[in-house]
Amino acid sequence: MSRKPQIFRLESEGISAEISDFGAAVTRLRVGEGTLRDVALGFDDVNEYIESGSYCGATIGRVANRIGGARFSLGGREYKLPANDGDNCNHGGTEGFDRKFFTAECRGDIIELTYKSADGEMGFPGNLTLTVRYKISPRRLDITYTAVCDKDTLWAPTCHLYFNLDGAEKGNCLGNMLKINAQKYTPLKQGMIPSGEILPVAGTPFDFTSFHALGERIGEKCAQLELAGGYDHNFCLSGEHAATAYGTESGIKLDLYTDLPGMQVYTGNFLRGNSRFGALAPRSGFALEPQFFPNAVNTKNFVVPVLKAGEQKSHYISYIFGSI
Repeated sequence: MSRKPQIFRLESEGISAEISDFGAAVTRLRVGEGTLRDVALGFDDVNEYIESGSYCGATIGRVANRIGGARFSLGGREYKLPANDGDNCNHGGTEGFDRKFFTAECRGDIIELTYKSADGEMGFPGNLTLTVRYKISPRRLDITYTAVCDKDTLWAPTCHLYFNLDGAEKGNCLGNMLKINAQKYTPLKQGMIPSGEILPVAGTPFDFTSFHALGERIGEKCAQLELAGGYDHNFCLSGEHAATAYGTESGIKLDLYTDLPGMQVYTGNFLRGNSRFGALAPRSGFALEPQFFPNAVNTKNFVVPVLKAGEQKSHYISYIFGSI
């Protein structure tokens, strides 16, 4: 890559975040009391980041997660998208927002990054303007996504941070504890597309209504876990306090809040690449991706993330850190 990304640092009590204008990505996140600890995976070399295919820390768009068959209909017209995940379009296509340079403006404890996505980019309709706003405060990082478009389009953002709350250098996240505010999840069919069912988590390895280690049940004989190679599933959130996680060794706790209806939990089953912490092995980190349900535009009983022409919409994700 000929252009070198700019990195901006936001700092407050007990937290430090580094944000890149490439992919509007969180490239480093440190938290703690006294000495700060890296709790998110990240890359120092942008080419290594691209090669990894990890979406590590990036802003995702136009649509997070998979669109089945890499096509959808909107307003009576069919749109074809790049198929970059088998037959599906994943995370916005081959050149999604994670691989775009944003215009950045930094003001004290806030950085705003703006990207203008042209009509037809990756097959999506309309000229869309996206602003990603990061705000830091003591032990807290808030993200607000705001978009407007001149045509009806799809828009479903997320942040693709990977966490290891015991330390990003640890190499395995399966000891991290997780609790999710979700009574139901959307099971998958072949191709990693939701079947359209919304099923209760009770009595399954997807029941995180109380704390469980990520690795506690990941190896159970379960068709859903075998299909995805671990957890890579959407949970139907029951409220804006989406999840709590903590590291058993570090004692660092994360509370995640969002106004988005779902959250993909991904245990990094296929992570690879050379990060700042060395070679990334599968399950080096876990992602909690607030989102609209995957393939919602092609699924009858899912809420479709339509952004109407001229309408301005915003969504937020908040990460609040503490200790157990």
